[in-house]
Amino acid sequence: MKITAVRIHNLASIVDAEIDFTQAPLKDAGLFAITGDTGAGKSTFLDAICLALYTKTARLKGDKGNLIDFNGDSIKLNDARNLLRRGKWEGFAEVDFVGQDKHLYRARYSIQRTHKKVTGKLKVAEHTLVTLPDETLIADKSQTLKQIESKIGLSFEQFSRAVLLAQHEFAAFLKATGDERAQLLECLTGTDKFSLIGKRIFERNKELKDKFDLLQASLSSYTLLSEDELAIKHTTLNELKQQIEHTKKTIISTEQNLNWYKQASALELALEEATKSQQHATNELAKIAQQSEQAKQAQSALEIKDNRKRHEYLTAQNNTLNKQISDLKNIDHATLIAKQAEALKTKQSELKTAQEQKHSAEPIIAKARELDSQLAIHAQSITSLTQQSEKEQQQLSELQIQFKHSQTVLDEATKLNTQHQQWLTEHTQLKPLANDWNYYQHSFNTYLSANEQIKATASQSKQLLEEQTKHATQLADQTKKVEQQEQQLAYQQKDLNQLSEQLRQFNIEQCDSKLKNIEYLNDQRSRYQQFNQEIKHSSQQQAAVAAKLVNSEQTQTTLQQSLASCEQALKHSEYALNQARLRASENVEHLRAQLNPNEPCAVCGATEHPYATNQNPQLNNLIADFEANYTYAKKQHDSAQTQLHTHQTQHAVLVNEHAQHGQTIQTLNTKRNEIKTTMETARTHLNALTAEQLDETYKQLNEQKAQYFESQKQQTTLQAKVNQQQSSLKAEQQIQQQLHNLNSELTNKLSQVNTKHAELTSQISDLTTTLNAQFEHSNFWQQLQTGSLNLNDLSQQVELYQHTYAQLEQSQKQIDTANQQLQQLKPLMTKSESALKTLKDDLDNAQQLQNTTQSERLALFNNEQISVNDYQTRINAQLEQCQAQLTNSQQTYDNAVKKRDEHAIELKNAELRLAEQSTELKTLEERYNEWFSDFKAQYSEATHEQITILLTLSSEQIKAHLTQFEQLSAALLDANAALKQKQSAHTDHQNTNKPSQNHAELSEQLTALNTKQTEQQNSLLTINTAIEQHNQNAKALEGKQTELATLKKQVEQWHLLNKVLGDATGKTMRNLAQTQTLKILLHYANSHLKTLNKRYELTAIAQSLDIAIIDRDMADEQRSVNTLSGGESFLVSLALALGLASLSSNKVQINSLFIDEGFGTLDSETLSVAMDALDSLQAQGRKVGVISHVSEMSERVATQVHVSKQSGGYSTIEVL
Repeated sequence: MKITAVRIHNLASIVDAEIDFTQAPLKDAGLFAITGDTGAGKSTFLDAICLALYTKTARLKGDKGNLIDFNGDSIKLNDARNLLRRGKWEGFAEVDFVGQDKHLYRARYSIQRTHKKVTGKLKVAEHTLVTLPDETLIADKSQTLKQIESKIGLSFEQFSRAVLLAQHEFAAFLKATGDERAQLLECLTGTDKFSLIGKRIFERNKELKDKFDLLQASLSSYTLLSEDELAIKHTTLNELKQQIEHTKKTIISTEQNLNWYKQASALELALEEATKSQQHATNELAKIAQQSEQAKQAQSALEIKDNRKRHEYLTAQNNTLNKQISDLKNIDHATLIAKQAEALKTKQSELKTAQEQKHSAEPIIAKARELDSQLAIHAQSITSLTQQSEKEQQQLSELQIQFKHSQTVLDEATKLNTQHQQWLTEHTQLKPLANDWNYYQHSFNTYLSANEQIKATASQSKQLLEEQTKHATQLADQTKKVEQQEQQLAYQQKDLNQLSEQLRQFNIEQCDSKLKNIEYLNDQRSRYQQFNQEIKHSSQQQAAVAAKLVNSEQTQTTLQQSLASCEQALKHSEYALNQARLRASENVEHLRAQLNPNEPCAVCGATEHPYATNQNPQLNNLIADFEANYTYAKKQHDSAQTQLHTHQTQHAVLVNEHAQHGQTIQTLNTKRNEIKTTMETARTHLNALTAEQLDETYKQLNEQKAQYFESQKQQTTLQAKVNQQQSSLKAEQQIQQQLHNLNSELTNKLSQVNTKHAELTSQISDLTTTLNAQFEHSNFWQQLQTGSLNLNDLSQQVELYQHTYAQLEQSQKQIDTANQQLQQLKPLMTKSESALKTLKDDLDNAQQLQNTTQSERLALFNNEQISVNDYQTRINAQLEQCQAQLTNSQQTYDNAVKKRDEHAIELKNAELRLAEQSTELKTLEERYNEWFSDFKAQYSEATHEQITILLTLSSEQIKAHLTQFEQLSAALLDANAALKQKQSAHTDHQNTNKPSQNHAELSEQLTALNTKQTEQQNSLLTINTAIEQHNQNAKALEGKQTELATLKKQVEQWHLLNKVLGDATGKTMRNLAQTQTLKILLHYANSHLKTLNKRYELTAIAQSLDIAIIDRDMADEQRSVNTLSGGESFLVSLALALGLASLSSNKVQINSLFIDEGFGTLDSETLSVAMDALDSLQAQGRKVGVISHVSEMSERVATQVHVSKQSGGYSTIEVL
């Protein structure tokens, strides 16, 4: 990677700076220096690079995470946001660099406060990465760091050791641990695959070992039956099959008997149901019989139904007509008409009176209308005058209020004006301050602040002098202590080197190899003898099994012959039995009857017919004998067949066992030959030794190994002491360096404090001269100098003066305004009062005239308050009412006359209708009586009431009753037939095949048989499962054993490989590979070290990643790098850093190197040599930047980035 530009804004002491390595003069400079005074901000340049790339710095990473107050924010001491410049709300660091992919990128780290104010809270820092020149965002937030590490190829720790050598970290790689060096070298050379190989070897070995252990443990889960157990299982299996078959037949028979009872129960239920149905049909028919008879009578009465309905209708009509005729005859029309004629005369008289009243009211109405017009005019005049008077009164009130308010304002303003003038006169000395308070406040603040700071700097200077004296003493003591420990470490290192040389001469690998060879040879010999014994044993077992096989084959032949004889006897017995049964069959009786002596049989062709006559008793006895013979032959045959099957199973087991022994012998021979071949192939001088000689050699090698381990233990102990001494020395050196740095820092701080004290003294003197010229005789200036007056109090007094003066001007304005308003209001008030008096007089006159007119009008209507229109409306309403009443009375009289005529006509018509209907009623009654006589002749008990009831039934109801009777009659016939059928079926079933046992006994027997069958089937399943499991286990076990043998070889191979190269972290393989890388690195470093210091040469300690120093001036003595002085450590570390850059592979190409300080420990000659070495890097295309305040170094480097301190606590950067 290569850095092309760095930009800084408001970080530490640097406000704004940009260093562009692509522009002259830095573009052509391979070596440049960053110079400046101590504390100017040189190291801030490297801090900015680290912040932009990794969000942290080398200087802060050692600080603890304790909380501090940072301008109001509580943040950790090692928080990078501490670098934000005080008094600024934002800052950033920006780096342009070329990544490993040759593309240009820009990394940016920015710090901001909220609301863009200095008093705002610190935000979370932002970290971004963009491509250049298009500035496309690649990552932000948490992804940025991962992307930058990917583009550069280095983590922060690796970057700080290979690219950026910061203060206190210069010798970091030199004094790193072996593991740390291995990780850094692995990243730089791109050889991380070795770690992966080591991890994979470890994981593969563990995987195979776990698989082997699991497989070996799984073998115990496979169990096999013995031969006897297997034979017993097969025998039991056959017996169970026969028992299950017999049980099935018995169950079928029992179920058939139970079915007879089920059928009987069903028939009984059906018979009972048929009986109930027949009884129900009979009852229903009896219920409906009466209704059916009634329906038949109603059907006969339908012919007289219309007669009765007409008779009933005419009777009701005649009753209504009789009542109507009676009512009409009772009305007195003459009286009603006379009464209405009298009422009509009364209404005519009332109408005449109303017309006369209307005529007499017309002049009164005219006079009233005239007076109403006058009253309206008077009311309008009064209203107008009242409104004018109220308006004028309101104007006058408003003028009075304004006059009173203006007078009040004038009084108050005059009083305040007097008070303000008096106060300002008393504080006249504040007038110049009030005129330009911002300027004087700043001057007073500067003066007081400078006084406070000068006191603080005096105290700080005194404290720093005390601390400097104390640390100088501590530094001297620490230097002596370091020199003593360096001397002790040299002696211990010498003893350690001697012991290491002794151990180096003894080849432990060769010793281990011989021991392993002896162990391997003994193991192979032991295994060879073991295989011989196993082959011998297996051969003996195979011979015994072969003898058993011969006997088994002979027995099998005998059993097969016996089975064949039994089969022949069984067939003969079966044939004889079938012939006898055929002769005894009922189906051939008619054929037997057709047999004639000396004539051939139609079935068998025989001419002799011993059974031609009926000889049933003898034939039955003969059949029984045949059956007994057949049963015996069947048992003999089954027994022979069972023996043969059992023997065949045993014979198969023997054949399998014989084959297994043969396979075992073949496998053992193969393994024995393999061992023999292996021993011949790896033959050494040890093969010629006897067992006793091998044991003696093995014992001697173990003793040598034990001595080696004892020496190694001593070396470890001594090495531990050396390491402890080195650690202690390193710690003391660090303390020494810290004390030295602290002493330098104290010197710098003291110089800064003294400079600041002088600056403050000059500043106070200038301010005092300026302020005395203006306020020498002012009390407040003397009080400020003595400290009796606080600046805040003075500020409040000045603000009060300014406020009082503003109030004085405001009160004067109020006085002038109030006087002007009072002069304007006085003539307006006088004019308003005069107009108001005139209006009141006019209003009184108008009201008196209105009262007189009002009294005259009330007298017209007898003091009744009523309008003319209302009075006129009342007269008209009375006249209209009389006219309406007269009209109504006339209409009522006319209606009475008309009603009399209509009633006469209605009475005559009613009498005619009554006579006609009475005649028709008589005819209907005669016809009904004739019909009833005929009906009673048919139904003697019939009455007129019953006829009435029958006539209430409709045709539909009559038809429904008759239909229901027919349906119930048919249902009764069907029920009787069904009952007869069920009785017949029940009787037939009871007389056919009735079981000898009852239903409960059969149910109990079936339950027992089912239980027995279940038990037999479970037993059969158990035996079948056991046999099948045995077969599967035998087959699986054979496969597992083969797999286990193959896996064991792989485990042994990977175990050996893991023992040498593998581990869980890949450390063994990585360290082994990086040991070679370290040798290459030291070759490059030594080429640079020859230029820097010819006295020393770096070397790697065998079988490790540790580095030692060869001292050419001390007879090539090898010693620890921790024994180097500060200057020597710097040169060696520089050589290593340059070597790391040379070692960079294609994966991580380092073209930039930055060195912070470290040159102060070099003398002038060594410094010159170091500069020459750095100059030579320009020819290799690398750019090296050094940070130092050493003057000789600054003079030697032509291109410089100079950091200058400025007053005000900030620095500027300039490229020279």
